[in-house]
Amino acid sequence: MSDPIIKKDYGTDRICSLMLTHQCNLRCIYCFEKFKGDRFMTFETAKKVLTYEFKEFEKIMNDENRMGIDFMGGEPMLNFELIKQIYEWVMAQPLPFPVRFTVTTNGTLLTDEVKNWLKERKQHIRVVMSVDGTEFSQKNNRGVSVDRLPLEFVHENWPNSYFKQTLSHDTLPFFAESIIELSQQGYRVASSLAQGHTWKEGDVEIYRRELKKLAEYYLEHKDVRPETPFDNLYREFFDGQEDKMPKKACGVGTSVHFYDVDGQLYPCHLFLPMVHGKKTVLDDIKDVDFNDPNMLVDDDCKQCPALKVCNTCYGYNYVNRGNIAKRDKSMCNLYLVEAQVVSEFQIAYFVSLKDKRELTDYELLMLQCAVRCYKYVQDIEKI
Repeated sequence: MSDPIIKKDYGTDRICSLMLTHQCNLRCIYCFEKFKGDRFMTFETAKKVLTYEFKEFEKIMNDENRMGIDFMGGEPMLNFELIKQIYEWVMAQPLPFPVRFTVTTNGTLLTDEVKNWLKERKQHIRVVMSVDGTEFSQKNNRGVSVDRLPLEFVHENWPNSYFKQTLSHDTLPFFAESIIELSQQGYRVASSLAQGHTWKEGDVEIYRRELKKLAEYYLEHKDVRPETPFDNLYREFFDGQEDKMPKKACGVGTSVHFYDVDGQLYPCHLFLPMVHGKKTVLDDIKDVDFNDPNMLVDDDCKQCPALKVCNTCYGYNYVNRGNIAKRDKSMCNLYLVEAQVVSEFQIAYFVSLKDKRELTDYELLMLQCAVRCYKYVQDIEKI
């Protein structure tokens, strides 16, 4: 068996995300884009943005650097003609570095014409599709049947890619069932808890129960690749990181450059006016240094013993609490339970693999971090 817990590297050193349109054909219950409209990016705006990005990237690139261009929305397929124009224009440029394209879509507008175009260019452009699992979960969260999604098309052409699943309060009890069902069909699914969502009493224990079900499934089916969050690498437990402030959770404001339909640059999509209805966001965050992890954690959380295993979204912190450093305290125990179950699983998983073959250096690193993480969480529970 190949290394099932290691993902294929789709990483890039700089990501230029383009908001192709504010329009969307779905109304997902956890959608953060509350102020959608009918605006579209033009080809001229896209060329201007990308010309600037290419010049900036050339200043920092080396022989191994790669740039990503992400098509976002709304639903980007509502501006499919622009996707085609941008792709053909970029591919005609004499760039000294490779470019990877990604389209994040809800999948409902992938007509035969669109699928054929994407398939012919699959070596350069990847499709990431959102799917929330079982028929109930998909309809509850997104209002559209799973039958309308071209799951097999995406899987066939991008077998190492994954489907994105967002968990809500209503669909949490079906988390394990949905992942197992999709896994048995050969699909990869990366799951995450909905940010900016109202979590309720009892959700923590439901999440624990569902995570344990999945852990048991992965341990019993070694031919199935464990997916997010079960393939998390707990980087905060590397050697030498014990007393340091946790690193930034994502590339917001540094390696990620997000452009609205008018070409205005933002730290990420959650800072766009279409999300919060404000036009003052860039003034509000002008003094934030996204390279300084101390500015990204408020004083209360700096004192919390669970900080190393607590995830956060700086954009949602701004949208919901007006401060990028102010975390959603309702999610603390959800992340604590996740770290406990996942690290315990990883220990059991890698130990079982070790009985059959020698672990890779990466797997040994994951095991080492998982052991430290599990002990860390156990100490927190004692407190």
